[in-house]
Amino acid sequence: VDLAMAALDAAQRSTQLESVESNSNSVSNQDVEWFNKGIALMGDEKYREALSCFDRALPSFRGNDAMVIKILNSRGDALYGLEKYPECIDSYHKAMLIDPKSVEGRILYNMGVAYAELKRFPDAIKCFEQAIGRGLLVDQTKIAKEQIRRCKKLMK
Repeated sequence: VDLAMAALDAAQRSTQLESVESNSNSVSNQDVEWFNKGIALMGDEKYREALSCFDRALPSFRGNDAMVIKILNSRGDALYGLEKYPECIDSYHKAMLIDPKSVEGRILYNMGVAYAELKRFPDAIKCFEQAIGRGLLVDQTKIAKEQIRRCKKLMK
């Protein structure tokens, strides 16, 4: 029995009961708490539990594009941690469709790694190339360039 998952399920059930009686501000605050809890679980490498938190928070933020993008990207990170690369890419892609101009280099880099894991090297290379111009640190840029070199070599 996964005690963390059981505790999370119990917390979700009690929250659902409370939200029926709550006003809209407390529901919103609770959903932000679900997101924050997911981020904390990611730090502890509890990706399945984090994904559950992000999924719980997501429906409440319709119309708040910035928050939806954060949650979708965080879902992508959790799915990456679970090695569910196709779902990871899908979540990142959904976030990108909302606001293509706001895509961070970190997300493109992670997406590139996911594509590389699936041996989709041309897609991985495109992601790494786009990541370089989007806020990566100097060391991260070097790593992205190295990833491009490796993917090109693997394509041959």
